[in-house]
Amino acid sequence: MDEAIKNFNREIDAVSGAAFQSAKGGDENWNKILNSYGVAPLGDDIKTVLLNSEMKISRGAFPIELRKVYEKILIKHSSSGNPALEEAIRNFDIDAKIKSYYQKIKPFGGMNDIFKNASATITKYSQGMQKEKHSTMKCKNCGAPRLEEMQYDNCLFCGSILFEPA
Repeated sequence: MDEAIKNFNREIDAVSGAAFQSAKGGDENWNKILNSYGVAPLGDDIKTVLLNSEMKISRGAFPIELRKVYEKILIKHSSSGNPALEEAIRNFDIDAKIKSYYQKIKPFGGMNDIFKNASATITKYSQGMQKEKHSTMKCKNCGAPRLEEMQYDNCLFCGSILFEPA
């Protein structure tokens, strides 16, 4: 394998590991990594909204921050002039990588959550048959509900595009 591709993969793996090892919602070490890539950490108000959202995390940095670092790494390596590396960058699936990361940091539900969820939804759907239905748009990548009514660009949780351009 080309040395440039190895360096690219090592850098991706290093930031992925650092994000995973950081405290829930990120910590000082993670903020240093963000700063080294020129990425501003999320503000405390946004972190609070995300921590209280449906998309729970048990550890690690927020997926949207990791996505921004990945994007900086892709930009950094894309102008190398190395055709093999440029091909690896084109094939890098950032959405799949972020989704995989979220699967690692979300809390394990266990069997109790399955039954709790089932019993909670039985009455929700059977009682509301005559009432007006409500629908929440969800991110196609991570499943996070759209947190703001006028949010049409990117998911606040993972950073994926919410709606495909026409």
